[in-house]
Amino acid sequence: MTMTPPQLHSLEREVMEELWDRDTATVREILEALNARSEKSRAYTTVMTIMRRLDDKGMLVREREQRTDIYRTTLSRDDYAQARARAQIGALVDEFGDVALLHFARQVDALDPERRAALERLAHKQ
Repeated sequence: MTMTPPQLHSLEREVMEELWDRDTATVREILEALNARSEKSRAYTTVMTIMRRLDDKGMLVREREQRTDIYRTTLSRDDYAQARARAQIGALVDEFGDVALLHFARQVDALDPERRAALERLAHKQ
């Protein structure tokens, strides 16, 4: 059984989005990227704590190079989205059963034909 990745909180999501855009990164690199596009400046220790927690949660792998920790993701952005969607949809169906499935069917039925065709192609790839 594969483990479901955790739902990400706001800052965890920002860190992961930045890491998904790179192969590897240090805390300093992520800090600088986040602070460059935010009005709110974050402290080094805050970002370091978030990245260590993501490592503890299995979302990142930390490797030591001399005196620097280098992080990389364990899942691609797409694999994360797939696993989270599967878990959340499964939880809705477990809790609400056929009522949830009925609402999913209505949502799909209401899509424009191009989007529905794209979903069908996606379903056949998996």
